[in-house]
Amino acid sequence: MNLLKIHRCIISQESKKGTPIWIKRREAVGKCESKDKEGFKNMRQTRDWENQYITQKNRYPMHTPYGAYETVEQALAGNRNASRFVMDLNGDWKFKMYPSPEAVEAFYEENFDHAAWDTIPVPSNWELQGYGKPVYTNMLYPFKREANGEAFEIEITEGTYELNAPYVPEKNLTGCYFRTFEVPTDYIGRQLLIDFGGVESCFYLWVNGKQVGYSQDSKVNAEFDITEYVQEGTNTLAVQVMRYCDGTYLEDQDYWHLSGIYRDVRLVSKPVQHILDYKAETLFTHPDYTKATLSVTIWPDNSKPLYGEYHAKVTLYDAEQNKVTEMDSRPFAECGFYLMPKFIATVTAPVENPALWTAETPTLYTLVVELQNKENETVDIESCKVGFRQVEINSRGVLTLNGKRLVIRGVDRHDFCAETGRTVSEEQMRKEIAVMKRLNFNAVRTSHYPNSVKWYDLCDELGIYLVDETNLETHGYGGQLSASAEWTAAYLERATRMVLRDKNHPSIVLWSLGNESGAGANHAAMHGWIREYDKTRYVQYESGNPKSNISDVICPMYPTMSWLTDVMADDSDLRPFIMCEYAYAKSNSNGNFKEFWDYVNKYPRFQGGFIWDFADKAIAIHEEDGNIKYGYGGAFGEDVTDPVPDMCLNGVVFADLSYKPGAYEVRNGQSPVTIEQVKNPYTGETIWVLANRYHTLDLSHLQVRYEIVQNGETLAKGSYPAFYTAAGTTETLPLPELPEQLHGEAYVNYYVELAQDTFYAPAGTELYRRQIPVTTGVYLADEKTIVEKPLTVAEDENQVRITGEETEIIFDKKTGEFTRYQAKSVSFMNGGKDEFYRAPTGIDEGTHESDYDDIWRAEGLDRLKKEVQSVSAVSAGNQVLLEVQASYTAEPDNAVLFTAHTLYRIGSEGMELKNEVTNNSGLETIARVGQSFCLPAAFDTLSWYGKGPWETYADRKDAALIGLYTSSVAEQHVPFVVPCECGGHEDTRFAVLSDGTHTVQIVGSDDFHFSALPYSMAEYRKAAYKEELPEQTTGTWLILDAAHAGLGGDTGWTKNIHPEYRVCKGRYSYTFRFHFA
Repeated sequence: MNLLKIHRCIISQESKKGTPIWIKRREAVGKCESKDKEGFKNMRQTRDWENQYITQKNRYPMHTPYGAYETVEQALAGNRNASRFVMDLNGDWKFKMYPSPEAVEAFYEENFDHAAWDTIPVPSNWELQGYGKPVYTNMLYPFKREANGEAFEIEITEGTYELNAPYVPEKNLTGCYFRTFEVPTDYIGRQLLIDFGGVESCFYLWVNGKQVGYSQDSKVNAEFDITEYVQEGTNTLAVQVMRYCDGTYLEDQDYWHLSGIYRDVRLVSKPVQHILDYKAETLFTHPDYTKATLSVTIWPDNSKPLYGEYHAKVTLYDAEQNKVTEMDSRPFAECGFYLMPKFIATVTAPVENPALWTAETPTLYTLVVELQNKENETVDIESCKVGFRQVEINSRGVLTLNGKRLVIRGVDRHDFCAETGRTVSEEQMRKEIAVMKRLNFNAVRTSHYPNSVKWYDLCDELGIYLVDETNLETHGYGGQLSASAEWTAAYLERATRMVLRDKNHPSIVLWSLGNESGAGANHAAMHGWIREYDKTRYVQYESGNPKSNISDVICPMYPTMSWLTDVMADDSDLRPFIMCEYAYAKSNSNGNFKEFWDYVNKYPRFQGGFIWDFADKAIAIHEEDGNIKYGYGGAFGEDVTDPVPDMCLNGVVFADLSYKPGAYEVRNGQSPVTIEQVKNPYTGETIWVLANRYHTLDLSHLQVRYEIVQNGETLAKGSYPAFYTAAGTTETLPLPELPEQLHGEAYVNYYVELAQDTFYAPAGTELYRRQIPVTTGVYLADEKTIVEKPLTVAEDENQVRITGEETEIIFDKKTGEFTRYQAKSVSFMNGGKDEFYRAPTGIDEGTHESDYDDIWRAEGLDRLKKEVQSVSAVSAGNQVLLEVQASYTAEPDNAVLFTAHTLYRIGSEGMELKNEVTNNSGLETIARVGQSFCLPAAFDTLSWYGKGPWETYADRKDAALIGLYTSSVAEQHVPFVVPCECGGHEDTRFAVLSDGTHTVQIVGSDDFHFSALPYSMAEYRKAAYKEELPEQTTGTWLILDAAHAGLGGDTGWTKNIHPEYRVCKGRYSYTFRFHFA
């Protein structure tokens, strides 16, 4: 304990009457250093959960996960739960929630009556079972701040309170679990270990009424030796879990704070003499990676007498389970000498021409380790998968795998499922990896903590590179703890336990020291230990811009491309540059994405990064009507809510793993196969090539299909013979034979698809697309006449009325909009409102600190006051010319922000709209310049010729192709959890809306942006959840834009729409022609 700290705290409160609760708490915590057994037993006095020096009691050393296999054949299969010496303790446990640890009864005693207790499934998070409430925060700790004299807050200046680690709130929900289990006869006489895969945040364990131990660090396994506590037959198991502990200060990740026993619980029976741990390393001794050395280090359990008489037998099998090599160690007693580590065996063997492991070719060998006695009888068997690969940083500062530059097409992933919280099934994990593969991801950062052991097994098997991240983040506390010697042991333990557990997984290419905790001496200690223990990998860490004593990689968050360019030019720090987070995917985002990959292809040392993040971290709420609502921060009435409660909704995919529109841009932008235009350096000829940017694979697993399209019509289609283009090379892609006479717009559309079925997708699944223009012509829409039958016009002070045989049009002079537009005896639409705003996206809203939407609303863009200066209407033959001049102001100063001079040329068959708009707002960008109309909901079928088929925006349209597309209006709505701007389409030549009988065709004089949605902008903006949108659509809401701002997405808290995608101050002129039929 830091007694000086306690003393100072007491002095600061001397003037207050009585002894404050928090002083008593500190005095109690001081007893945790007592050697007295009663002090250990009485956890209410020791308060281990508020002492950073006590991170465990009696916990078993960390090691590679056990399988306790009975036979070599079982070890080769690698199912760690198949052995009869492994018992599954998952299932229904008795459960009771207490408001605090102090309120807990002696529930662990054997005669305690648990009959009235509830049952709870293990594993699970108790908040998702109805106990307590989940809390989402980004930076905040999940503590309710009340400044009421509790220990976890300290008054640093009068009236100012700060958090005070290691103390936590008195209101500390405590879940108590109880169950019985049977110990079979053949477990007696062996060592029994109970393994908790994950418990949040800390827990005590009792077996048969006796306290076994304590553990914290909620994201890695905690194991206890319970051999001396059990008996043959029925036994009792009691676990007390506290929601908060001092470790919570190190677990301030951007996520849902959830509690309980949330990963598997197993009972493992090992022989008395057994393998404690082993480490497998593959070392290459030849530059072409054809000669490897397999090095295996084995640690026996050195707590058992005569362990030195045993030795290890190590056998390597290939993927077909053929024996590759076999090694025997000396007896452990003969291993090591003098100052070397003694009694630890290391064996090595050469391996010729090993099949190399990469994410593209995840070939796995199996290593079987047997512990044998003097008679060479096997007494213990363990196994792990081995991938032959070598990670190095070359002299040019490039991270390589097997000697080749490694490009990280990565994504940050939380070990989380919308339905089950942090209890994630193998089935869910496999689904996630399949989606990742389909989107061309090859890497995952386990943000921000170690995941379930099964995740690593799957990444080894299916091929995903991993950055394994320590369970460490102090975002809401700052960097103080990272520099404090009082916390060094806690920091270091989290790193060492992660590495010790996960070291044998070939999928792990980098270790991470955690996230957003500043950079301090404790990180340097973590880095030093890891690099000494594991010389086959490197370490990364982002926070505080650390140097090479903490991070071997420059791994920033959300770098600007200008800064990146400067770093690439700086040869004084030749470390690989891999973004640990970029392309913030919140809401409708992922603009500017292609730019990152242009730079990856330009600079060898810029090696990609991890998108933030994979899937929306929403919690599924099952409503009475059977619908699923995805909740974000504040959805559960919790006491603590993040200032940006929807900051958990930042996935490339939705919570159900379906694609957001930006996912298509991500897939294309980071594709390892591309079609590029290059210039022959010898002839100057421009040609198209197929570029293979895979690490290892040639392109024979893909097929290239093409279509020749003209003005949206497919003229021909076909496919190429298989390409065998080697990794890292290009091959000329000859254009298919084109029809002789092409006119208008003609393109060759290329689709790169899987040639065969894979575990993640069937043959024909698209991985990349590219459109190549083959004419220079311009598409000319079939513009029909809008003038045919005579019209008459009449007006009064309120309105203009235009009538004809089948026409009735009413234009309101006060609002400057159509209140009725009937043609062909059909009411087609109303509106004609100038639009400069949009329903804000998550990037527009940012953190509500001078972000785009804040500025737009401050300027009044969402509530502009329109003043119609003049309206004139005249007949000209069979048409009416309606001219409107208007200005737009906003309170409080009522300055004119926009003016619009609109000319409508109206005929019996349609209307031409010409508008000249002046944006005088002076804002960096506004959302749009356009006009909106509302059509009857019956106009629910949409066709358009332009970018598609998914929605596109100015800075997110590279993956979309010009074409003719059809959709329902309902399908244009994108079901973001928080409704926002969606359904936009760029580079549109024309659009058609139909009710099945009648049509409205809109043609632009220039390419335009539009959306046709079942909800209005106001309805999108008002709804906090998609369930709050109207049950019945109020119309088909059409907005035609001459200019629409990009979406941005470089970060989620800065204004980052790039200059070329902004709608800036200036004049905008546009023309649309409507034809009604």
